[in-house]
Amino acid sequence: MDLHKLRSFVCIAEQRSFSKAASLLRIAQPALSRQMQLLEDEMGVALLARTGRGAIATPAGEVLADQARRLLRAAEDLRDAVRVAGAEPSGQLSLGVPSSLGLALLPLLGLAFRQRFPKVRLHLVEAFSASVHEWILAGRLDMAVLYETNAMGHLATTPLLEEEIVVVGPAGALGAALSPRQLAALPLVLPARPHRLRLMVDALAMAHQVTIDPVLEIDALSALIGAVRLGGMHTLLPYAPVAEMVGRGELSVADLDSVHTTRRLTLARPLEKPLGPAGQALETVIAELVAEQATRLRWRPLFRPPGPQHSLATEAKTP
Repeated sequence: MDLHKLRSFVCIAEQRSFSKAASLLRIAQPALSRQMQLLEDEMGVALLARTGRGAIATPAGEVLADQARRLLRAAEDLRDAVRVAGAEPSGQLSLGVPSSLGLALLPLLGLAFRQRFPKVRLHLVEAFSASVHEWILAGRLDMAVLYETNAMGHLATTPLLEEEIVVVGPAGALGAALSPRQLAALPLVLPARPHRLRLMVDALAMAHQVTIDPVLEIDALSALIGAVRLGGMHTLLPYAPVAEMVGRGELSVADLDSVHTTRRLTLARPLEKPLGPAGQALETVIAELVAEQATRLRWRPLFRPPGPQHSLATEAKTP
């Protein structure tokens, strides 16, 4: 018994005619009759009752026809699933990332993904983390990299990386680690509340019982870095967005002495929108890039490059 014989038998049972079934199956009627004889021999029971008006399934044949239809549908589903898994990802996909990650990740990601998956049209968006969070919850983005909070919303998430916050100053101004009290004495430029970086600085000040008041508030990352480069002011940032400028000697950085200040970023997608092949491909490339750039950008990877069938695994449902 094989799927070919079962398909032929179902066709005869539905058409109630060997000749009609032979025409639909594009097979000679004598060959079709031999198939059915072999099938009946294998089953050990009569499956078709031949009459002057055609062929009618016997009670045993009705049972076989019903089960055979299920097997044939399952075989079709299996074939389709294998074809989809083996097909080259295609379609459209959008990803949003916070501004502090955009400069370090998006150019590399765009080039690497385009080279490996040219049939996917990728739309990359950089904005404040709060805006990216709002857009993915509203369904305007397929995936996002977000700073982890206690209220991620109706999203499926998985930890991506952890980054350490450093003190950033003009060229040659920093080198040794600074204590929170030394940091408080510096002229600082910071984002305004409720920016997450500013809230983190507030928590640091409270924990070490110091007062940290910026002399200037700027909510645009590029302008904030520009103000530090001009000299006279300092800020706190992840290392990644200033790595190139530090390497060129345009900025200097220092760690916070005896303080481990980190932020965690997660990959997120709407719970009701499962990842397709394109989303799985993007997830893989992101994880690989984070692992490759970890040393240069002072990242600690939390998500290893997944296999072909991996998808975002940790679902977070918070009110």
